Amino acid sequence: MNAEDPKRDRDGRISVLVEMRAQPGMSASIGLGTDLELAGGALRLDPEFVPVAMGGETLGDGFSSAPQTFILRGTLASEDEFRKLEADPQVLRVWRDTPIAPFAAPRNDNAPQMGEIPSMAGCPIGSCDCTPGTPVGTIADVARYLGVDQIWARGHRGQGIVVGVLDGGITAQGRPVRAGETARRIPRVIGGWPAASWGTEASAWSEHGNMCATDVLGMAPDAQLFDMRISGSGGSTSTISRALQAFDWALTHYRMHGTPQVLTNSWGIFQEGWDASYARDPSHPFTRKVVEAVNAGIVVLFAAGNCGDTCPDGRCGPDVGSGRSIWGANGHDQVITVGAVNLHERFVGYSSRGPAALSPRKPDFCSITHFRGYFNSDSGTSAATPILAGVCALLRQVRSSATTPTLKAALIATCKDIGDPGFDIHSGHGIVQALRAYNRLTWPIKSLLSDTGVVRDLRETIITLDRIGTPILPDRLGTHVVADQIGTPVIADLKGTPVFADTAGTPVVLDQKGTRPLLDQGGSPIAERIDRPDPGRPFLLSTDHQAPEWQNFEEMLTGAEAQQEDALTLLVAQI
Repeated sequence: MNAEDPKRDRDGRISVLVEMRAQPGMSASIGLGTDLELAGGALRLDPEFVPVAMGGETLGDGFSSAPQTFILRGTLASEDEFRKLEADPQVLRVWRDTPIAPFAAPRNDNAPQMGEIPSMAGCPIGSCDCTPGTPVGTIADVARYLGVDQIWARGHRGQGIVVGVLDGGITAQGRPVRAGETARRIPRVIGGWPAASWGTEASAWSEHGNMCATDVLGMAPDAQLFDMRISGSGGSTSTISRALQAFDWALTHYRMHGTPQVLTNSWGIFQEGWDASYARDPSHPFTRKVVEAVNAGIVVLFAAGNCGDTCPDGRCGPDVGSGRSIWGANGHDQVITVGAVNLHERFVGYSSRGPAALSPRKPDFCSITHFRGYFNSDSGTSAATPILAGVCALLRQVRSSATTPTLKAALIATCKDIGDPGFDIHSGHGIVQALRAYNRLTWPIKSLLSDTGVVRDLRETIITLDRIGTPILPDRLGTHVVADQIGTPVIADLKGTPVFADTAGTPVVLDQKGTRPLLDQGGSPIAERIDRPDPGRPFLLSTDHQAPEWQNFEEMLTGAEAQQEDALTLLVAQI
């Protein structure tokens, strides 16, 4: 990179990404040999960049459909050549190769003095923590706060899950680490990208990648890691093109082998001016590749950034605070966007605020930062994100089919709210609570629905939406069938009475909290006790805010004994 102009390479040329339409039967790799005549030969293609196919869909069994376009990387000498390339009829679009940087411990060379910032000075939630160099507890304390130690006790430590760490590299145990790198080694790294040099360096981003890897393993100690180094030597360093290649590698590997299941990203752009197209355009190729990964089933997390306006990083320049601090894929609606608090549940003043450039409801929630981990103080939204990635590894182990939307919904539903009631643009839905989310996935109780909107489908059927947009659909008989935030059917009658489905699928009505279920959906008496549910079948609650204390089917039956009323006798008497 050019220190004077980060948008140019070492030779002073403009690094660009060129999108071209894939011709029938054409491999993207052909582009290296056929497209040298673009812009009259002005484009100097990068031979180290393997063209990236775009638009292919996952078909199963490791296969994907044919790409619609492909991306090349090259350089141009001037802005005039940039415009000439854009006008070339063979080219769909030209994108600048955006410079990127880690969301490391905030640098305050141009920012307000960091220290204890009272709410009167601009903290949106209580008094903010603006001291990234001062740890509040250790990574073990983080595990206890989130409850992951209790998840470990139940046998889930991340076994079988691979987390891809897209960052500045990892110095991995068992790898030929380059001279001049740190003597510290990170365990459980089993592969990565670039294929020839993963696990060999971490200095380009000052061991930031080692920090992220340590934080993942602090929450999921039996998970494994991919080192996906998007900085370092070779090609256009620290630019979005390397992240594009890394995501493409991860997506291909996932389609073939089922890993990595989780990708953690603690980096981004600090200012819109670094690249306005990437910052605000959802059709940017990197953002589209991220969405491809999410749609394929990979859980994708991004740090919100360190440009909150209470005590922003100096690199943020004028772009701080609400609406000007979460850019590009970091704030896409389909990813998990992570803000930060400390272990005392104090909001971190530099944590970037929503709305994001690509989604109004960001960040999604906050994770923990400012603790003693790899460094004396692992800090930034950079540390909060791999902590949550480790949590997601545990949750993905529990429910192997869980996708980004599934886990995001479970985490949202179990957050501890610290700001304005419900969602707010500072802390999102609150602080993640790993154990509660784990219990929700293994014991998915729906404790609250609050209807906030009504829409109509194509048949003009009224569909009510709950507070996070979950559809509540009436079945053929008019009974509301609710799909909760993690996709589990929750059945309730029109009055909001809780309904349970027995093993034969028959809905069984519970008339009052704690009363044994005796009536079927049509009001006919059921003389015998209902069948025991299948193992793992969720316990279902109503839509009227009733939340019985039962934690499983056996507790429901036991608790019913003391309160049981002969509903069958009452029904017969009425008849």
